[in-house]
Amino acid sequence: MVRSGRRTAAATDAAGAAAALAARLGELRADERVRYVTDLVREQAARVLGHATPKAVDVTQEFRELGFDSLTALELRNHLSTATGLRLPATLVFDYPTPTALAEHLVSELAPGDEDPQGPSLLAELDRLEALFAAGEHDGITRAGLALRLGRMLDKVRGGTPEATGTPVDDAFESASADEVFAFIDNELGRMGDH
Repeated sequence: MVRSGRRTAAATDAAGAAAALAARLGELRADERVRYVTDLVREQAARVLGHATPKAVDVTQEFRELGFDSLTALELRNHLSTATGLRLPATLVFDYPTPTALAEHLVSELAPGDEDPQGPSLLAELDRLEALFAAGEHDGITRAGLALRLGRMLDKVRGGTPEATGTPVDDAFESASADEVFAFIDNELGRMGDH
């Protein structure tokens, strides 16, 4: 009887937390919802990993790089299920490999009518592509093609084209080795993350 009472109390607490979260999300704009849920994911991830502060969890880093294994992934899933009231799969952190991607998924589940008509955010898509790239072996031609396209996209992000900004990106990438290209990308993306 006591065990059943504890389960009932825990379920009531979880339902209350989920209702409070839903109410809070209803007060926020779409971009604020993602930020709010990202903070929730970050807080729970820090708790599971034993960090003193959520700031120890980089929201763009993959969960496995943060130190998650199958057991801690399940623990995080359980905490998030309790906080959100959602029934979440055991593969949650593997399906959504970064806190940002996971938060966007949770928001889409919690507020399905408010999905961005443009689809997932660019940052979440970059997280997904980065995880996809890290998961496989790629030949030199594929790496060079990626580097060239990423360079062009980076020029657009900066507000111009290679010709308009005076940077001979195409020539530089054609003559660069794969290691040089990836060092450039790491350097540039690192700088963008500092802003």
